[in-house]
Amino acid sequence: MSRQPDFDVARQPIVDRLGRSVAYELLFRRDGGRDAEVRDSAGASSQVILRTFRQIGADAALGRGSAFINLDEEGLWSPTLARLPKERVVLELLETLVVSDRIVHRCEDLKARGFRLALDDLTAIPEDDDRLLSLADVIKVDVLALDPATLEALVTRLRDYPAKLLAEKVDSSERASHCLELGFDLLQGYWLGAPERLRG
Repeated sequence: MSRQPDFDVARQPIVDRLGRSVAYELLFRRDGGRDAEVRDSAGASSQVILRTFRQIGADAALGRGSAFINLDEEGLWSPTLARLPKERVVLELLETLVVSDRIVHRCEDLKARGFRLALDDLTAIPEDDDRLLSLADVIKVDVLALDPATLEALVTRLRDYPAKLLAEKVDSSERASHCLELGFDLLQGYWLGAPERLRG
């Protein structure tokens, strides 16, 4: 009998301005727990990819939507990326990533191969190097970390970039309404849907 993996994959919905689920962020969960408990980000991402796309299947896991997959610097070079259906995934670059020529060139290469990129947990525009912002297809803004005035100013500046804007950590109907008024294209957060475990 094959041994069952000691982790789960959860998905959290990402909705459009009409409230329709258009994508899911895939999340690593150890032993059925609610929290990630990630000790190896690149390894966790590889396990999430293999579990979702090989064992469960993209259609069963995502319906017609896309998958947002978290990647740190090591994960950007993971060989498991080659197994992904490019049209079904968005590679989400974690906020711990330090911008460098090497990172930018890798992201440019992934874009040339047909992948979409998202930036995670943005709270300010980097003053020294905004090259990843110019490459991103989606920019995820941590709306809980910013007061209303700062959030509005940030959104105004982000409109200079080509990416769609995603408000993450939306925790109430009032915050969702405010984000829509500011012009966010996509929303994510516990008020819209908590992560749910995927089952094969």
